[in-house]
Amino acid sequence: MIRGQGMATIILAGGSSTRMGRDKALLAVGESTLLQMLVTRFALEPGPVIVVLRPDQEPAAHDCLTVHDVYRDAGPLGGLHAGLVASPDEVNFVLACDMPLADPELARYMLTRLSDHDAVVPMLARGPEPLFAVYRKSCLPAVESSIAAGRLRMRDPLDRLDVLYIPEDEIRERDPDLRSFFNINTPEDYREALRIIETQ
Repeated sequence: MIRGQGMATIILAGGSSTRMGRDKALLAVGESTLLQMLVTRFALEPGPVIVVLRPDQEPAAHDCLTVHDVYRDAGPLGGLHAGLVASPDEVNFVLACDMPLADPELARYMLTRLSDHDAVVPMLARGPEPLFAVYRKSCLPAVESSIAAGRLRMRDPLDRLDVLYIPEDEIRERDPDLRSFFNINTPEDYREALRIIETQ
């Protein structure tokens, strides 16, 4: 179990949701919200689930620690920073709140691959997935350095860390359709996500 191995889950929920037109964290999924569904899914046993929000944002979610971005307008990298600062654990699984099909089993597998690396990141054919990844808390200095320099791409600190990139074929052995990486950006994506969830 994730908690039993001392790995906090950090959910980044502070995005602007521009293309969606409304806060993706509060999208309805059955009788729950997208954010609450992910909190519940990753709160597998007592331990920290940390939700990172914008300073002006207060979506309701239970059974989690809510924190706000320390750096405004720093995008997902600012969310990663806030989550790592708040985490009591050295090892952290980080995901974006718009990934409704994120699989805890895949997160557990990625944890087993961490070894002495700073981070574990899936490398799909379309590129790396730094918003479904394992990070050590010791990545903080690299993240802070990138933000201070105004380099806000998620890949910037990774270029200065010891990162294990897991190739797509290895990821597909555990998630054949790469559903964990389906993310909601538009109303059409939302409808497709609901359709998949209803058929699971």
